[in-house]
Amino acid sequence: MGKSCVRFKRLEDLPVDLIGEVVGRTSVEDYIERYEKSRLR
Repeated sequence: MGKSCVRFKRLEDLPVDLIGEVVGRTSVEDYIERYEKSRLR
């Protein structure tokens, strides 16, 4: 499993609303920038 993997047995075990809120805080541009920086290593 990778560093960003989330393991769960049932969807009900996840705080889906909270996950959506956290993911929504990151702009597409920021995400791409972080991804590209991670690929330079």
